[in-house]
Amino acid sequence: MKNVLKTLSFFRNVVFLKWASQIVFLVGLLYIIWSYIQNAVVNLEQTNIAFSWGWLGETPGVSIAEGMYTLPNSGRQMIQVGMLNMLRVTVTGIFAATFLGTFLGIARLSKNYIVEKTSTGLLEVVRNVPLLVQIFFFQAFVLTFPRLEVFDVGTYNLHVSAKGIAFPWLNRQPTAYLFWVYLLAIFILANKIYKWRVQILEREGRETRPFLWSVGIFFGLLVAGWYGGYRVMGVIGFLAGYISTGVDLLPAIFYQILFSSVAVFIGFRTTKKFIDSKKSEEAQGIYSDDDYFKIILNVVVVLLVVVLMFSSVGLGLSNFLVGDEIVFKADWGVPQFFEGVNNKLYWNPEAKIVLEPQLDGMKRAEIIDWIAVPGTEVRKGDVVARATAKDLKGDLNQEISIYAKYTGVIEEVFVSNGDTVKVEEKTYDIRVTDSKPLELSRPKVEQIGTTKFKRYAEGFGKSLSVGYFAIWLGVVLYTAIFISEVVRAGIMAVSKGQSEAGLSLGLGRGALLRLVVLPQAIRVMLPPMGNQYLNLAKNTSLGIAVAYPEIVAVGQTLYNQEGQTLPVFLIWMAFYSTVSLTISTIINYYNRKMKIVER
Repeated sequence: MKNVLKTLSFFRNVVFLKWASQIVFLVGLLYIIWSYIQNAVVNLEQTNIAFSWGWLGETPGVSIAEGMYTLPNSGRQMIQVGMLNMLRVTVTGIFAATFLGTFLGIARLSKNYIVEKTSTGLLEVVRNVPLLVQIFFFQAFVLTFPRLEVFDVGTYNLHVSAKGIAFPWLNRQPTAYLFWVYLLAIFILANKIYKWRVQILEREGRETRPFLWSVGIFFGLLVAGWYGGYRVMGVIGFLAGYISTGVDLLPAIFYQILFSSVAVFIGFRTTKKFIDSKKSEEAQGIYSDDDYFKIILNVVVVLLVVVLMFSSVGLGLSNFLVGDEIVFKADWGVPQFFEGVNNKLYWNPEAKIVLEPQLDGMKRAEIIDWIAVPGTEVRKGDVVARATAKDLKGDLNQEISIYAKYTGVIEEVFVSNGDTVKVEEKTYDIRVTDSKPLELSRPKVEQIGTTKFKRYAEGFGKSLSVGYFAIWLGVVLYTAIFISEVVRAGIMAVSKGQSEAGLSLGLGRGALLRLVVLPQAIRVMLPPMGNQYLNLAKNTSLGIAVAYPEIVAVGQTLYNQEGQTLPVFLIWMAFYSTVSLTISTIINYYNRKMKIVER
């Protein structure tokens, strides 16, 4: 009888029930997930569409309206284009919506009757109309403009048509990446100088003009950089070249050992830190059941990571990092990454030159005489080859000269005399020795061959497609309206006494808002603004309604072709989760940074 009572008391023990409930819940959850996956796999096999990731390495055979690759060579590359197109809208949209929303929020508090009522009217209209309807409206607005006609062919400062909106733009040159890194470096330096001058002001009480110092140094270095000073950042590419050579010698097993070691180190450090915290006077070395559970969970997670790294999954990841992964046509290894940095951020960056059409209807060219051999130094505009331009029908047969696009040294030539090269096919590589990082270019309307098809020429100015314009303006305006309410509420949350104190010190309305009100209001504004940024990122999926090729539209095209619905949905969920978590992490970082420090 006593043994029975002892057994029953064991099952009524709080410690046992707590552990048992957590283990049962975890096992049950894993079983449900596994059952769902198995059920989905079986159902797909019954429809003769087995669950597979092989389509990521297969050529989809479709084109994309806009993006980095309009003719992707694999499903992976097609998904990549969709991701980048989504991020184009998201990143630029967040900055634009923040600026517009802040402006409208301040306008809503304006004492000017027209400004206040206009901003309020805009808010009520946009807030009460569904976002999808607004996107369709902006699409219809652009489509009301005339189509491109023959008389439109030419160069413009600004052009609007049913094809989109085109305007002048600074086109990126091979040395642009060097210049952007240089720009980032001098911006950080100017910020450090500003803080340094402010510290002197606070410590000594004398006027140090931190703004003039930082702005003066920034623009001084900017001018020096524009005239060649930015090439000092080529040391990054120089070092990356040596790193690429070194990591190229590392075997796949190195990354398996590395990640396993990192997992063990993090697990050990986390567990040790937790155990040390229990040695305080407050804890007195007493461990609760939850404490033991956390320690055991840390150990189990570390063991799972180590086992996973030495399984087929870890081997595949290691092969991917080594650069030996060829199934999905992904040339993304660590050596390739550093080699790419070397090519883009070297003192004389590498540029890959493709054949460009020089005549209407030109589709390919037959090389007659290739003049520039590897090691030859050429200047922009020099003749590097003579060729015969041809079209698809054979009507065009005209001799042309191929000119050097940049000044530099020819590194490698991929064609020879007698070869036929297609338009947009790579012809040679060159190390650029003299080039401005950015060049202003005006939009150009061109006619494709002898057809009636007209378009905005690539590489001339910047053109916004109808789909991009509609989705971008739609999500920016819609998000800005809600941000304006967040800004207004944040400003109103600041005590009125703060404004009165600022005015009593002689501050103007603008200075009061900039120096007193907004710095305090932003602490209230940040969390809800983060939610609006998340909404903007997820609302970009509506681009599918206006034929904008973001990740949802591209994914739908792929699963309609391949039938792999489940893998595409998994990619969607993983991508949007990653973007959302990244935005949340950034917002939380600044939220903690701006938190009032208490004693």
